[in-house]
Amino acid sequence: MPAHSRMTLRRIAPLALLLALVAAAPARAVVGGHPLALATAPWFASFGGCGGALVAPDRVLTAGHCVAHRELADLRNVAVGGVLRQTVRFAMYPAWRHANGTSVRDDVAIVQLDQPVPGVAPVTLGGGLPAEATILGRGRSTVPAAGERASPRFRQALRAAQLRLISDARCARSFRDRRGSGGERFDAARMLCAVDVDGRPPLSSACNGDAGGPLYAATPGAPVLLGVVSFSGARCGADGLPSVFTDVARYRRFVANPFPRWAPTPESAPEISGTAAVGRHLTCAVSTFTTPPARVAVSWHRQGGRRAKLVGRRATYTVRRADAGHQLACEVEASNDGGIAGSITTLVRIPR
Repeated sequence: MPAHSRMTLRRIAPLALLLALVAAAPARAVVGGHPLALATAPWFASFGGCGGALVAPDRVLTAGHCVAHRELADLRNVAVGGVLRQTVRFAMYPAWRHANGTSVRDDVAIVQLDQPVPGVAPVTLGGGLPAEATILGRGRSTVPAAGERASPRFRQALRAAQLRLISDARCARSFRDRRGSGGERFDAARMLCAVDVDGRPPLSSACNGDAGGPLYAATPGAPVLLGVVSFSGARCGADGLPSVFTDVARYRRFVANPFPRWAPTPESAPEISGTAAVGRHLTCAVSTFTTPPARVAVSWHRQGGRRAKLVGRRATYTVRRADAGHQLACEVEASNDGGIAGSITTLVRIPR
């Protein structure tokens, strides 16, 4: 939805894991607000340290930065509707290469589940913007102290908070000389902003661990999805910065596309061929991907010391004398218009 048409104000066994996610978490999450039973919003999804919303029986909508550069293993277990489902692939918005601080400008992605979720009605997409809406999340529930690193504190109980939508102009003024916690900028054509309803403590806000979760109108039983949690300030509302959401209405066609371009995820670990000896050549490659990649980036790293050292950026690497006695790690990262998957690694030891 174009900015000018808006209102003027405006991450065991599966069963054990499911119990841990649903029942054993303490009653905290989202700064401010109140606890909400998962059964009240069965369409809310939780995986890989992020939130999401069921938009089709076998698909979850989340933030692009929740899946970018991540392996499927990191996103495997999706808790939604009282069941666990597995992520089989994901698709980011085709313009995902445009960065926004440490995030992406078009911060939206689809997660494909291995099976449909039974008995849960997917959310409705977009719609007119009301004066107030509700945010759901399982992230950090307390404001970080000044200078404190805002650790996510994932797997909290579900929490809801009412927020007031504000105009693009007001949000732009708030971020004119400031940035989100990851250096993000506000973009009125792609984003919505909301603040605590009355501006008095305790302030309600999105925080670390809430990314990908929903901003919705109406009721939990008949939700209309307006936004996807994208970013907030470093102090989660206490710094006076609004919570920022990807505007779902703008991405309705992408979300509803039955045949999106899926990101290329490898179906096996990289294979290293050649001779592991000084002066000889090693070649690293992945044989198959779930979807054909447009670009495959290969890098070699020498293990040892406090951090690995980058020693090569081509598929074929000539072993150096300095590599003797160390392990070499070959990393492969693939991408296409559907997104970029996390790098996968294979190690080989070089004899002295």
